[in-house]
Parts: sequence; C-alpha cells; structure tokens
Amino acid sequence: MKKSIQLFLFLAIGISFVACESEYSKAVKSELQTGVVYEDLVLGLKLGQTQKEFYDHCWQLNKQQLVSQGSGNKFAKHYMYLDSTAQNPQRVEMQFYGIFDEKKVMHGMHMIFSYVAWAPWHENTQSDILVQKLKEKYLREYSGNPFIEITIKDDIKAYAKIDGNREILVYSNTAKDVTVKISDLRHKLKGKIAGLN
Repeated sequence: MKKSIQLFLFLAIGISFVACESEYSKAVKSELQTGVVYEDLVLGLKLGQTQKEFYDHCWQLNKQQLVSQGSGNKFAKHYMYLDSTAQNPQRVEMQFYGIFDEKKVMHGMHMIFSYVAWAPWHENTQSDILVQKLKEKYLREYSGNPFIEITIKDDIKAYAKIDGNREILVYSNTAKDVTVKISDLRHKLKGKIAGLN
C-alpha cells in the first residue's frame, strides 16, 4: 500500500511538471527536435559568419548606400518601410549589430527599430504600434509558426516566434524603441534543455 501511494505521488508530480511546462518551452523543444536549420538574418548576413565577415559585409552595404553608421558607433543603421503597400507608409530606422560568441562567430542579430517620424504626441508612431507591425513583417517574411506571448526580464511582455533553430524575439524597449533579436537556439540554449542532443 505504501509503495502504491509513493508511486501515485511520483506520477502526480511528474504529470504536474509536464502540465506546467510553458507553451514557449514546448515550442523550443519541438522545433529544435525537427533538425531544421535557418541561417538567414538581415541584409544578406548569416548565422555562422565571423565578426570580420560581418564588418566586411556591412562595408559593402555601406558602399551601396544601404547602411550607415548608427548611434554611438556601436550599430549599423538601415532605413526601410515595413509595409510599402500602405496608403501612407511610414519610414522606419533599424539599427543592428551581430551577436558574437567568444570565438567571434555570429549566433544572432540584435536590432533596434523606431519610426523616423516618432514624437511623444504621435500616437501612430509609438513602440506598441511598431511591435505589431514588426510581428506582421516577420510573419510575412519568415513563414512558419505564429508568435507566442512570453514574459522576459523585469516582467516585460515580449513575443517569440520559434522555427527550427531560429528564435525571433520582439518587445517594446521604450515609448519609441522596439528591440528585435534573432537567435540561434542551438547556441543560446546550449546545455540548458535536456533531451535535445
């Protein structure tokens, strides 16, 4: 009888643990197990490039007048329209820089977006509007799964799109700025999720 109770408690705890696993964790495990690998980042940049290749590629983009120096000489800057088919398309600034490991190999991209016409009194240029527009952009350009709402550091609401090894994370940083990070989950979660090797 005592062994039956222990077995029941063990199973109940196990079931509770599985039931409590977040939608995000399930998506990450499921997508990583597919073995599908996406390497494309932005503007022809790819996962696995070295820091030197990143700089060389940005130099070529600069010569084509597609990028310029971003704020504080820490980012490259590119201008775009998120929806050129809109009646009044709004110009958006994207600042970006690669996410590199200790061997200077790129495993992701850190981007900061804002409307060029942003002002505190312009409701349609606020970051919460831009978050939605960026989600639409990434759903159009990167087919696959929808975004999942998650909470990140300091209880910030964010949206994650998980496809194969690629995570696209979108969240509002300030009233003006939206952060987007594209990460290679194989590197980001290396050794953190059991059962994926």
